[in-house]
Amino acid sequence: MFTLAHMSDLHIGPLPAPRRLELVNKRLFGYINWHKSRKGIHCRPTLDRLALDLQQENPDHIAITGDLVNLGMNEEYIQAQKWLEKLGSGDLVSVVPGNHDVYVPLLKKRGIGHWNAFMTNDGAKSHIHKSTRTGFPYVRRRGDVAIIGLSSAIPTMPLVAAGRLGANQRKKLLDILLALGEEKLFRVVLIHHPPMSLAGNWVRGLRDAQELRRVFLQAGAELILHGHDHTHKIRAMKGPAGRIPVVGIPSASVSNHPHKPLARYNLYHIERRPEGWNCQMTGRGLEGASCDVQTLCQLDLSAYVQNNSSFALKWKNTSCRDNQTVD
Repeated sequence: MFTLAHMSDLHIGPLPAPRRLELVNKRLFGYINWHKSRKGIHCRPTLDRLALDLQQENPDHIAITGDLVNLGMNEEYIQAQKWLEKLGSGDLVSVVPGNHDVYVPLLKKRGIGHWNAFMTNDGAKSHIHKSTRTGFPYVRRRGDVAIIGLSSAIPTMPLVAAGRLGANQRKKLLDILLALGEEKLFRVVLIHHPPMSLAGNWVRGLRDAQELRRVFLQAGAELILHGHDHTHKIRAMKGPAGRIPVVGIPSASVSNHPHKPLARYNLYHIERRPEGWNCQMTGRGLEGASCDVQTLCQLDLSAYVQNNSSFALKWKNTSCRDNQTVD
C-alpha cells in the first residue's frame, strides 16, 4: 500500500517586512489585505502543528498544491524553502505553485526557483516525461504511483486570482497521461486551481478548465488534487473508463475563519487489487475550539467513483459534513 499526503494553501508566515519598491505593484493591495484580515486567519503555529502530525503519520509521499507564500516577496520564497526542507527532502515532497506564488512577474531563480528540488522530474527515461520550457508538467514515479505536477499559476491584475495552463502544458499532459495509463500506473495529478471551474470565471477560476477537462476525458487519471478555494470539495470528472475523483482541500494554516473550515490535510491509501485500484481517504485536521489534530472523516474514494449516490463515507460530526460539497 502507498500512502500519499496532500496539503495546500499554506500561506506561510510571518510576513517579512517589505522593501518600499516591493509594494509598487499588486503587492500593495495584498499587503493591505494581509494586515486587514488574512494575518488573523493564517497562523504559522497551526501550520507547523499540522505538519508535525502529518510527519508522524509517515506517508510515502507528500503533495502540496500551491500558495506557499502570500505576496511573492523574495524573502518569502526563501522562508518557504526552509519550511519545505524541514518537512522532507525533494524526493519525499512534490510542490506545484499557486497564484500567490506567482503574484507578480519574477525571474524564476528569484521566485519559485527556490523550490526546484520539489518540482522536478525524477529521471524518467521516456521522452514524454520531459517537461515544457516552464518546467511543467513534471512526473515523479513512486512504485505503481505516478505524480504529475502542473502549474496553473500566472501573474494577474490586482483583485484577480485566476489561473491558466496553456496549450503547450495541456498537450504535454495528454501525452504523459496516455503513456502512464498504458503502464497501468495510478496517476495523481496536482494542480492549484480547481479543474471544475465554470466557464466565464475569469476572476478566480482556471481559465482553460474546459480544455483541461477534455484532456482528462481522453486520457483519464485516477486522482486529481487541488487547492485554491480553501474548502473541502469532492467531485468527479468524466474519464474514458469511468469517473475521476477530484478533491480540493482547505488551507493548511487556517486557525480562525467564520465561513471556511479550519486547517487540515488528507491521506490517500492507494492499493492495487485484483479487481483494480482501491483508494481510501482519511482527513485529519482541527475541529472547533480544539487545538488537537484529529481524524475528521473517512471516505472510500473507489466506491465514490463507482456510484457517488451511495459511497462509503464516515463523518465524525455534522460540522465536517457541512463543509463538504459533493456534486
